[in-house]
Amino acid sequence: RLGVVLGPRGKMPRPVPPGGDPTNLINSLKKSVRVRSKGNRTFHAPVGTRAMTPEQIAQNVDALLGRLIGRLERGATNIESAYLKTTMGPAIRLR
Repeated sequence: RLGVVLGPRGKMPRPVPPGGDPTNLINSLKKSVRVRSKGNRTFHAPVGTRAMTPEQIAQNVDALLGRLIGRLERGATNIESAYLKTTMGPAIRLR
């Protein structure tokens, strides 16, 4: 019954069997980012936290763009622009 409401929104819960150890699931979810565009040509994805070094954030951006380019039909030619910004700060265009 909840699947009808939560499924299309991408918010289905992940069941953990009784007595199962959820640490593997928690660790894999902490290391992953779900990117959905919902039919738009624009998407937003978190790539870091305030506690991370600039090098770690750059690695995350490279990994995200690499994965995105690998999934697109025409690769990097499909990406017109990319920006990086903090929650309340101005956007900086990536080259």
